[in-house]
Amino acid sequence: MRQVHTGLARARRSRSTQLAARSVALLLAAQACEIERISIPRTEPRLALHAVLSATAPTQVVLLERTRSGAVQMIAPPFDLMDPVVSDEGIAETGAIVSLSTPGGGVTFAMEDLFVRGDGKGGGVYRIPIPGALLQRNANYRLTVQTRSGDVLVAETAVPAGEAAVAVTKRTFDRARDTVTLEWPASAGARSYLVRIETPYGPRTFFTDDTRVRLTGELRNADVDELPRVFIPGFPQVVTVSAVDSNFYDWYRTHNDALSGTGLVSRVRGGIGVFGSLVRLRDQEMRVTAPQTEPFAGTFKYAGPPNEALGTPYLTLELYLESRAARADQPDALSGRFEKRPSFANTGCQVCGLLGTVQDGRVRLYFLRDWYASDTAETFTGELRGDTLVGSYRGFGGIVRFVRQR
Repeated sequence: MRQVHTGLARARRSRSTQLAARSVALLLAAQACEIERISIPRTEPRLALHAVLSATAPTQVVLLERTRSGAVQMIAPPFDLMDPVVSDEGIAETGAIVSLSTPGGGVTFAMEDLFVRGDGKGGGVYRIPIPGALLQRNANYRLTVQTRSGDVLVAETAVPAGEAAVAVTKRTFDRARDTVTLEWPASAGARSYLVRIETPYGPRTFFTDDTRVRLTGELRNADVDELPRVFIPGFPQVVTVSAVDSNFYDWYRTHNDALSGTGLVSRVRGGIGVFGSLVRLRDQEMRVTAPQTEPFAGTFKYAGPPNEALGTPYLTLELYLESRAARADQPDALSGRFEKRPSFANTGCQVCGLLGTVQDGRVRLYFLRDWYASDTAETFTGELRGDTLVGSYRGFGGIVRFVRQR
């Protein structure tokens, strides 16, 4: 009898456990249904401004757009520097009245590129015809924007002091042994100094309160997830140092929180964004090099019959070992530059950048349209046979050969 009662008790406990589990599941389901019924209100688009007075710019540029709220589906073409707002999936604010009040009491009105160019580009891009050389230092400028819908935006800035660098200094930089040291005089009115280094993977930027910076060849680009090196052999890379005001500094040192949508420090009234100012104090272009001791590194020249040379798209290759692979089963990274065959059809750079890989003598090269890693014009796949690189292009037929010169 005890065994029967024990079995019934176990059965009751089992059913109780099952009922409890079902109750919890129903409760969670009910809560899930409640969550699903909660709707997130659509945010109202805000007027967004990006304008920086530059002491070296020929004109002052103002970018004006609306923040995205999901009400408009944006399908943008590839990014176009002549149409930066629309081609970057922005909602251009067109037809606004944009004016700049100067310290002397004058007012200068901007013209929108959209109504000047005639090709449909330039929506939300306004140009104020004041050259940077005429900007007064440590004096207030007021920017006023009035949109067609009646919105009014106001912001002020004061341009820091300092002699603007109008000429670019050039030098060769051996990444393996050289160090770049830049110094500049203190700028009255500057909140901080912005150091910017152009790289094929995007710029490396940082602020400093010092008037001296030391850059080594081992510097990594913390602004890119993969942390590539900043200085890439074969590439010309520009390093600039600018004195910036508080508006510029606070806007770019802060970040927008993905959940709350807040965090950026904006001093624009009637909208969001930045109206700042800067003075470029140093402007240096470096041709980055490295030792070319590996068999696949060096200058390679096209080798072929004269009749084929008239049709080959590329004449010379300058290759460097950019970095060793982390593991033996991975390829090493290459970098460098190439020279195009002169042609009326060729536009852009005559000498452009290239990136690539090499593993067990197999070489893959990516010819860039300019000096940006994100824009590949052609791909070469081949192998190193002695001092000759033999392979083919993705877009051109036939076998091509490049012979190492040194």
